[in-house]
Amino acid sequence: MQKKLAATLTGGFLGLVFVLNSSIAGAEAATEVKYPGLRLPVSTNMPVGSVYYDHLDKLDGMGYITDMLYGAKPYSRMDMARWTMQARSKADTKQTPAYLERMISELEAELQPEIKAWEAYRAGEETGHGDSLRLHEISVSGVYSESPREGYAYDAPAGAAYHPFSSYNNGYHYGHNGSLVVKGYLVGNLGREVALSASPRLSYIFDDKGSVALEEGYFAGRTGIFRIEAGKQALLWGQGSEGTLGLSNNARPLTMLKITTEERPKNRGLLAFLGKTRWSVFAGQLEGNRSDFSHPYLVGIRGDLLYDNLNIGFERLSMLGGTGNAFRAGDIGDWLVGRNAYSNDKWNDIAGIDIKYRFPGVHIYGELYGEDQAHAFPSEKGYSGGLYFPQLTPEGRMDLRIEGAYTRNPWYVHGTYHSGWTYHHDILGDAMGRKAYRVYAGVNCYLGENDILGFNGLHLQSGREKNTALKNNQAWVDYTHRFNASDSLQMTLGAATLNGIKVPGTDSRIDKFAKVTWSRRF
Repeated sequence: MQKKLAATLTGGFLGLVFVLNSSIAGAEAATEVKYPGLRLPVSTNMPVGSVYYDHLDKLDGMGYITDMLYGAKPYSRMDMARWTMQARSKADTKQTPAYLERMISELEAELQPEIKAWEAYRAGEETGHGDSLRLHEISVSGVYSESPREGYAYDAPAGAAYHPFSSYNNGYHYGHNGSLVVKGYLVGNLGREVALSASPRLSYIFDDKGSVALEEGYFAGRTGIFRIEAGKQALLWGQGSEGTLGLSNNARPLTMLKITTEERPKNRGLLAFLGKTRWSVFAGQLEGNRSDFSHPYLVGIRGDLLYDNLNIGFERLSMLGGTGNAFRAGDIGDWLVGRNAYSNDKWNDIAGIDIKYRFPGVHIYGELYGEDQAHAFPSEKGYSGGLYFPQLTPEGRMDLRIEGAYTRNPWYVHGTYHSGWTYHHDILGDAMGRKAYRVYAGVNCYLGENDILGFNGLHLQSGREKNTALKNNQAWVDYTHRFNASDSLQMTLGAATLNGIKVPGTDSRIDKFAKVTWSRRF
């Protein structure tokens, strides 16, 4: 039954993507393709959490990039190369601050193979087969943490816990007292139509043991306008900076099949109102040792639209199936239209819309999602929103981000799936949990060409309807120094005051945190 369900979901998603692509096929004439016989090599994605996402956000905020589709990370290396070329073209036409010039140069160095392919493609020349498989980056982190590795239990799904300084870390949690973590990032092409990415991790926790893991590893291929990716990788869907409601990199990367349409050009005719479009679908299996059902499926679909300065995303995520919770043919119709109440609550859904608008000097973004579909529309709402001021000073050497988020009681828990919206005991969405709210503010100061200083503060309350609600006040300072084109040092110092933590002998404590990371890019 499980194999049949997997085949049904995969076939259904392929059919859905085909229909979606067909609906915008008329826009093909508007592409950048001048030489139809040429094709760009397939590329992999930049891992979620990379510093290059921060670079692109800053360049976008400063007006050096104008057509970046937000909302569905990771971005492909080929897309990032195109945006980098756009930033370079803009920078060459005006006086560009040294720190922005450094960001563009770093992106150019990292994405050199993809940029060369783009340049050849636009010139009508042979683009080659992409870069050979090689090590792009290695990092070594020394971490001191006073938080327990198992985290702090809160009123969230069974077995889940809150980790003050190691949330959104691909499910990896630092050990109490100290950890040493070594990561690598390998990427390259196996011919024009296949690419490979691998991110191994070697870690040693001083009060526990060492471990070796493949944090991410997948193949990327292509057929027509479809990118097909198979393997393990982190996804982050939504607009939030400090958390996204539906799907984030808070839990371990999921092994999945993922299909993405290439970014479509600006649509014309009856579909002109859609602007640029991109669609993504995925299907993967969760772990087998859950407290509810073994190996349920997690499937999702997302569409992103960009029209001038407005970015709109739509998504739906479903947890369904699993041993003992068979998804039958008669359930498909109810599932498609969201009539879960009529199907004995056999699946767990999160769906909604997120928006980002670029005003001059400020970006406004927000998410409106819902849990527990009963009659086609989600019935329990969750919200998040934020403001990003990229240019507090004339050259943008200071920027400010303010963000808030809110979830209601039913979020991330479910009557049928007792382990809730989790993967290996970490919430798949926002780490704040259910019945929660969070406020965040952060300022970045670009001190010179090579130095960035950041000040951050966060208040979170989870399970707020209880007297024993978990409360976290957290502050930290980030500092990054670039020694040269290859080497950089990143440091974080922080502390968190926690109340309602359900630790024997106390319900409150102060946890201190320190992290030093050296990175070399090759």
